[in-house]
Amino acid sequence: MIKLTFDTNCIINLLDYKSESAISVDELAEIIRYGLEGDVNIAITTRVDSDVSKDKDQDRKCEILKRISMFPTIGTVARLDTSKFDSGDVWAGEEHQALEEELKKIIFPGLRSDDSHYSNKINDIDHLIGHKINQRDIFVTDDQQILKKAETLKSSVGIEVMDPKKVLEHINLQANQVVLAQEFSEKFGEYKGIVILATTGSIEDDQLVRYEELRKWIVRKLPVIKDGLLNFKFRMVSVPTGGQRVFGQDDLMSLQMFNDRLNGILKARNPSLIPQIASTHRHDYSGYRSERQQIDMTISFLNSVEDDLLGYLGALEVK
Repeated sequence: MIKLTFDTNCIINLLDYKSESAISVDELAEIIRYGLEGDVNIAITTRVDSDVSKDKDQDRKCEILKRISMFPTIGTVARLDTSKFDSGDVWAGEEHQALEEELKKIIFPGLRSDDSHYSNKINDIDHLIGHKINQRDIFVTDDQQILKKAETLKSSVGIEVMDPKKVLEHINLQANQVVLAQEFSEKFGEYKGIVILATTGSIEDDQLVRYEELRKWIVRKLPVIKDGLLNFKFRMVSVPTGGQRVFGQDDLMSLQMFNDRLNGILKARNPSLIPQIASTHRHDYSGYRSERQQIDMTISFLNSVEDDLLGYLGALEVK
């Protein structure tokens, strides 16, 4: 599940119903709908309370403070003049201090304590620290000062920043990937069943028609799902080393074989011929194998593809 952290400006844009200048309201409302349906996890940091409390409009301040209680709140670094007792804020260690300095350098280079907006800017930094230390996925903001540093924030400190519109596009794309992976897995399972039936016995004409329908659909959709599926397989065979994932030549060859064999099998218009096509395919299929061995290896491969699809779907669903 995608974990989103809302910046204060998103909360104000969403909850200040009297505002005529609020932006991204429709996108934020749609993101909230996803949250209510359990598709994404939305939280705010303790600094939202601090930001809203500075509002000079007492009626608006009281109303928004009342409404933000609906959002789960995560802590950030504790500050004597800002943090409340038992709020979830934590005292800064060396790693927090290093992160704070890096964020200041990226977003507010040369920030001085006598800056007229110093406390607001420190709150902005604290939002991002809270987001990072709580290991959340995307920081959602309409703050252009932060958004224009999005690439640097991602490459330097690993914080993904998006505006509400991009977040909504990301969520929709993720949802579409899950739906497609689910449908692909189901159709491949049906396709596999017909292939096994055809290679171990015989099938009726209507099953052959259904096989061709499934084969064409899978061939058409495979390019859309292939990169994600192969990346999933890569992550399964690679070994994390020094913060990066490392794989050997055999692993690369295995992925190439998987891709080649799947594409080769999907060219068969008659499922009963698949073992013969597979047996003449490159790499580890050889003509000296018996028909039974060819069939067994084909079934084993189809089962492994189905397992990979289910694993890939599961990985998508937990994002």
